[in-house]
Amino acid sequence: MLEFIKKLLSKEEKKEEEGVSLEDLGSWIDKKTKPIFGNLSSDIKEAINAINDKREKVFENLEKLGNAKLQNPNIPERAKTVMQGNREAFIKKVTGFFNSIDLQYTDFYGLIEKCKNLEKEMDELGKSTARSYQILSQFFAREVSIIAENIKKIESYSKEIRKLIEHAKIENFDNIKKDLEDAKAKISLKKRLEGEIKEEKGKLDEEKNRLSDSESKIEDAKNSKEHKQYENLLREKEDNERRLREIESKIFHDFSAMEKALKKYSKIAFENGKLVEEYLKEPLRALIKDNNLEIIKILENLSKAVEENKLELDQKKNERALGKIRELDREYFSGLQGSYKKTEEALEKISLDMEDNDAKRQLDNHNKEADNIKNRIEDIKNNIFVNNYELEKIDIDKLKKNLQEEIRNALNEKVIIL
Repeated sequence: MLEFIKKLLSKEEKKEEEGVSLEDLGSWIDKKTKPIFGNLSSDIKEAINAINDKREKVFENLEKLGNAKLQNPNIPERAKTVMQGNREAFIKKVTGFFNSIDLQYTDFYGLIEKCKNLEKEMDELGKSTARSYQILSQFFAREVSIIAENIKKIESYSKEIRKLIEHAKIENFDNIKKDLEDAKAKISLKKRLEGEIKEEKGKLDEEKNRLSDSESKIEDAKNSKEHKQYENLLREKEDNERRLREIESKIFHDFSAMEKALKKYSKIAFENGKLVEEYLKEPLRALIKDNNLEIIKILENLSKAVEENKLELDQKKNERALGKIRELDREYFSGLQGSYKKTEEALEKISLDMEDNDAKRQLDNHNKEADNIKNRIEDIKNNIFVNNYELEKIDIDKLKKNLQEEIRNALNEKVIIL
């Protein structure tokens, strides 16, 4: 039975290197391992048959033990009772154990586990029947020793099965097949990545051409007569908006100088209190609404109130308020009103002209298209970078060398994977 192990461990003659393609390597390995697995299965079958034979011997010997007569029938009844109880218990336990033995297997790893469990359970059986065995040895020494010997033989056959599988390097063969499948998968992945990179580079060239066309359209749109008109309108719009801000700033600054006086005056000017508050809050908005320029009359009354010291301001604030009131005459307010309305009208016209000008819309569309193309280009570049990174991790030569080394160690075969 151990001839198979001896063959595996013996030093073989040096063999010539064989060249095998990666695609054919699986069938080549199957061919090389077929006799190994065949011999292994044959030796395992022989060992299992030996176990079954010994088990049948155990059953026969248990039956003999059950029927064995005492050599000295004149022992005390109590001793007979103890003997009979232990004989029945021993036979029952051993019979139950050997009835449960099942060494049928679908793979070698499962058989190894079954053998380990069998040996563990035999050890437990020995411990659980030790007392009965000792007692029965005093009465039926030959019968129980034969049973014990057969049990030990079964245990040795179980260990031998495990040794057969371990020395056959089954795990190494499985690892070779797993690594072979891994190598094939990585080669397939490499081809896929190379194809994707090529495809992505084609897309990248197309998008770059699109971007070049889009940038040309942007330049043409910027240099067009319509766009220059739009830029002029935009500058006019900004100039008019600046004028409006200047008007607002001027009137706000002027009314700030009269703020204290106006606040106090609003409390005593019952007929125009609301209008005064509007001028204090938003002077420009109030002026635009004040078509009759009632503010002039309000300021005249304010001037009188200041001169008569009805507002109880200190002299410095009185003088400041009066100085500002004298500056803010009808010409001042009508001038601001006219400038504001004229500027607003100009802004409205500019806005309409800008809406009618299609150059800005076209330029925005071209810029949006260019931005979309740039985003697609970045996505493609990222895809190419990721695929290249994954591609660099795949070392086919290294995978082949590892497989060659595994095969040499497991099968003592020198092979060059093509």
